[in-house]
Amino acid sequence: MKIRRHTDDELRVTVNNERCHRYGICQAEANGVFLLTSDGRLRYDSRPPATEYDDVLAAARYCPMQAIIVERRSR
Repeated sequence: MKIRRHTDDELRVTVNNERCHRYGICQAEANGVFLLTSDGRLRYDSRPPATEYDDVLAAARYCPMQAIIVERRSR
């Protein structure tokens, strides 16, 4: 069971495309935010809902290239 928090915050996600090697770990961790397309492109929601915070943070943490930047801003 995952604990959801930070629901009053706004998330900003960016991916450094020069560092990203498209391993797809981000999609495995936060499937609702990251999508590796069949043509090898990474698509992502740059402003996911705050309820995705834990999953997005895990995606950034486990990215082998450390290409994901997550910012949390209070509203």
